[in-house]
Amino acid sequence: MQLPVLKSAFSTINNLLYKSYIPNILKSAIEIGIFDALSGKAMSCNELVAAINTDYRVTESCLAVLVAADLLNKSGEKYSLTPLSDDYLVKSSPASQVYAVCEFATSDGPFKGLTEALKGNIPSFKDRMWSSEDAIRGIEQGAKAGSLQNAVAFVKDIPEFQQATKMCDFAGNSGYYAYAFMNENEQLHAHVYDLPDVCTVARELKKEEEHFNRITYHNFNIKEGDSFGDSYDFFFSSHYLYHFAGLGTLNEILKEINRSMKLGGLFVSNHMDGALIGDDLLTMSVIELMTRSMGFPTHCIPEEVLKEALTNAGFGEFTLRRPDQNIAYATLLLSAIKVTDIKL
Repeated sequence: MQLPVLKSAFSTINNLLYKSYIPNILKSAIEIGIFDALSGKAMSCNELVAAINTDYRVTESCLAVLVAADLLNKSGEKYSLTPLSDDYLVKSSPASQVYAVCEFATSDGPFKGLTEALKGNIPSFKDRMWSSEDAIRGIEQGAKAGSLQNAVAFVKDIPEFQQATKMCDFAGNSGYYAYAFMNENEQLHAHVYDLPDVCTVARELKKEEEHFNRITYHNFNIKEGDSFGDSYDFFFSSHYLYHFAGLGTLNEILKEINRSMKLGGLFVSNHMDGALIGDDLLTMSVIELMTRSMGFPTHCIPEEVLKEALTNAGFGEFTLRRPDQNIAYATLLLSAIKVTDIKL
């Protein structure tokens, strides 16, 4: 796989696209009464949830978006209105512009059900939404806007990677990361684990890809307790561990990963950690709200949470690459070495 050489930052466009969701988020915040409840007082998320009878986790994410958009202040655990929201987003304000703001909202898109989600009517997450050919192609193409190049640049010079021969690409979609890594290590063979529908499409899409003979696709569903192999000296996980972090089972899955690896093997995580500023923080906040309102637990694993779980699971010798805000969906890249065998 030949990666494109980029001359500019797609994050600039990506941030504009996510800002386009703000009118729908504002409309739901207005409808549910967030600005009215905070008029003249500061409240914690718990206090606000009790006052307007909403779901805590979705409300917490909505507040994070409003803070990142400079429409709320946060001091400690307390939220309060900014002068901007006090003047224009409170229904009883003499200069209220609630009607005008809501006119910009659309009836479609990922936030069309946000008001209901804030009320606690959160749908069951559809884990097959990424199984179509269009979705699989789109995810790979999105990674070529910088994420893929960044991960390869981080991993390729790690000594344990150069010595690796067997890789697990965990929930690896079409295996686009695996192909890029195999391009940097001629002795590496990759095993991609994903849902059966994804693997079927991926085999067809990639059958003419260079190094196709060095990759194996495995039908896999973690909900059914499927195994993901063993004897790996390189294990890569990108944007998949959020589910376990959100459910409080990150330690357990990392211990399973430990048991699938050789001692001294390399583990690499590629996940968003929330350590962003400016427009990138706003985008991250919108993504997290979208994630929770769709019924998925989180799209963020803080660095300290990941490192603690890895340590508990027998990993050490961490190396980090901080999020690069020139890259859309900027992630924390973290490598760790398996230093201890974890027994059942």
